[in-house]
Amino acid sequence: MKKQTLLISFVLITILLISSLALSMFIGKDDIDNIRIITEEYPPLQYLNEDNTLDGYATKVVKDTIKELNISKEIELLDWDSAYQLISEKENIALFSMMKNAEREERFKWVGPIGTLKIALYGNDFDNFGITSLDQAKKYKISAVKGYGYTENLIALGFDKIVECDSEEEALKKLLTKEVDLYLTSNITISELMKNEGLPSDAITKEFNISITPFYVAFSKNYSDALIDRWQKALQKSKEKSDLLFIDN
Repeated sequence: MKKQTLLISFVLITILLISSLALSMFIGKDDIDNIRIITEEYPPLQYLNEDNTLDGYATKVVKDTIKELNISKEIELLDWDSAYQLISEKENIALFSMMKNAEREERFKWVGPIGTLKIALYGNDFDNFGITSLDQAKKYKISAVKGYGYTENLIALGFDKIVECDSEEEALKKLLTKEVDLYLTSNITISELMKNEGLPSDAITKEFNISITPFYVAFSKNYSDALIDRWQKALQKSKEKSDLLFIDN
């Protein structure tokens, strides 16, 4: 009788294990494809090219990651405010490229980094403020894009003279027209903007380095840790295959 009970228990456990494995495989496939992938235009990381196709370093890495994961989804291009609202309020959203900070870290899950940005304060070529510390920079009026991670970071540090703008183009224009003293942005953004505006390389000068900051793919908080792990491994493979380099100045 004892042997019979053990045999029955063994059979039941085996059936449960097989069922659980089959179910996890089935759910895993459904879950990995149950994702909405969004981004904003932030050249040269992600932007619409001349063919009206989403392009850029970060876009290529994420597209390769999607291919690696066998996900059949198109990346959607939204404005930053709409994209951030979606990932904050909805389930199964992936948003790139996003910086971590104290406010965001626990609100989302993260895969990456995709790469790094050098964040700095820039001024006109004829201004030289001689800034040597963050505290010293607080007395100046600074243009920066509303809602961006590096803007939020300075506000959290007590910068109360930041002029929040809707775009990098607007923030740069405020510097050029002397509406502000300084412009907060990344190395790759300033290089791209100056090229697009036809500005000479010495028209804008770096006044003070703020940080070297990684950027990531962020996910809604509900997204499972198992799927985050799969994304992380696939993204790492995509980065290793990429031969693209960041602008490093």
